[in-house]
Amino acid sequence: MSANEEALILIFEIGTVIIFSLIVAKVLSKRGIPQVLGLIFGGFFLQFLTFLTSSAPIATFPTPPTPLIHYIVTTAALGFIGYSIGAHLDPWKLRDASWGLVLILFGNTIGTFVIVTLVITLILQDLIIGILLGTIAMATAPASTAEVIREYKSHGSLSQTILFLIAFDDILTIIFFSVAISFSESVYSGINLSLIEILIPIIIEIGGSILLGIILALLMKPFHIEGVEAYQSAELVFPSVLICISLAGLLHLSAILSCIVFGLTLSTMARCENRECVRGVEQLSVPIIALFFILVGYEMDLSLLITPILAIILLYFIARVIGKTIGSYGAAYIAKMPTKVTNNIPLALLSQAGVALGLAALAYTRLFAIGMEETAILILDIVAVGVLMAEILGPLLLKQALKRSGEIPQEIR
Repeated sequence: MSANEEALILIFEIGTVIIFSLIVAKVLSKRGIPQVLGLIFGGFFLQFLTFLTSSAPIATFPTPPTPLIHYIVTTAALGFIGYSIGAHLDPWKLRDASWGLVLILFGNTIGTFVIVTLVITLILQDLIIGILLGTIAMATAPASTAEVIREYKSHGSLSQTILFLIAFDDILTIIFFSVAISFSESVYSGINLSLIEILIPIIIEIGGSILLGIILALLMKPFHIEGVEAYQSAELVFPSVLICISLAGLLHLSAILSCIVFGLTLSTMARCENRECVRGVEQLSVPIIALFFILVGYEMDLSLLITPILAIILLYFIARVIGKTIGSYGAAYIAKMPTKVTNNIPLALLSQAGVALGLAALAYTRLFAIGMEETAILILDIVAVGVLMAEILGPLLLKQALKRSGEIPQEIR
């Protein structure tokens, strides 16, 4: 088979997989299950199908994604999700409650870190593992969370609060994790790093990502069409998001943060006239984002559900839920946020996916390099199964929170 024929078969498989998974998602959505979860279930089924055909004399269908395809899909999807998060944030509505949002942000992340670190340390009698899992547990999946809000056209103070939190809590997670992994390496291997040496690369990455998003948005402003024809701007904004993603990667910056800032800046400059453009970009990016969630389901290792450490994993998951609940609810109550925000925010922050898995993989690589193989494997297994449970329960609980708050339009409940 020639290279051209292989490429055409791959394109056929991608199209077939997306259509199949979207059908599964639509069928499940009619039973009240968010489409995000339906796409992940579609990925589960394709994983099972691949397993059945792997021993057959014919070629496996679907073909497992190559590392390059996986990287392109994941990076592009997170970039477009970041743009969507930033574009839907309304700074004019949030400015009066900004201190409350910041308080919930820190309450949610710090509360999770403290509870998970304490529980894991008590169980395993290892403070380093406790700290690493505590920092990873802080992360909330921006992809599935934002997609559920978009799917149900949810709008209001709770939705705005959630979008704000998922836009920034992963930044805090990355900062905490960077400090934690460097501290862990110094303890396990005797390498000493000063706090300045740890923080400078983090500050450069965050500052550079923010600057890149602002500059690209300013460059786009003269070409942005306002009013009833704003939808036409999507044709320019869509490739601009791709440029933002690629430049962030080439400059070793955060693609998702750059795209959040790009979407927020462009949306703020355009005010309310930006809605049609955002809707157009979201529709154009549907196949990319759908393929991302399919890959999440396709690549999850379900065999980890029967590992001997399942009891530890369950305690880790429960500790994360408790930490998110106490931290977010307590902070919202202290900040005197609206009742519907205070009562429902704990249910909205349980999803976890790419960022957590990425940090767990990074911890695995760095700990394995210094001879801590058992610790590296333990952390990766705990996080992998915790993410699996969070991605199943998180979207369902988020839908309930949005429904209880009255922010899902009656006609699509």
